[in-house]
Amino acid sequence: MRSRVAGLVLVVALSGVAAAGCDGSGDDGTSRDAQMYGATIRHVLAEQPPPSDPGVLPVVYVVGVGETKIAADVQAEVAVELHDDAKLHFADKREEAILEEQEHAPVRDGGVLLAVDELPAESATMLLHVEIYRSDQDSSMVVLTFARRSSQWAVTSSSVLSEAGS
Repeated sequence: MRSRVAGLVLVVALSGVAAAGCDGSGDDGTSRDAQMYGATIRHVLAEQPPPSDPGVLPVVYVVGVGETKIAADVQAEVAVELHDDAKLHFADKREEAILEEQEHAPVRDGGVLLAVDELPAESATMLLHVEIYRSDQDSSMVVLTFARRSSQWAVTSSSVLSEAGS
């Protein structure tokens, strides 16, 4: 009887491990959502001019668009993944990131604000709309295309939809 119970416990435990491997996370355990946010931030940072002081990390604010909320566990995963790449802030509202009282309403700390649409349902290729905002005179809307590369979701292409002031 004891060996049956032990066997049942082992089967249940292995089922849990197998199920955990099927949640869209990468081999490193990072969730699909965290992979997509991380890839988005890295893609945008690669397109930005480097900071004038190489010892200072760029400041990035991330906010969901409309009713989109970024789960606390996803925020934590992204923060750990990008701690060497950027000084990352997740905001509940875009107003938290923007200095509205200053001319041209720049992002706090000379940073960039990423307003990210709701993440799409998982499919072979996914599109994500992201507003990249630096000030009311310097912003653009991009569509990022994601695909699975090895064990990670990665940005495979981007298209600029519009630019403010153009």
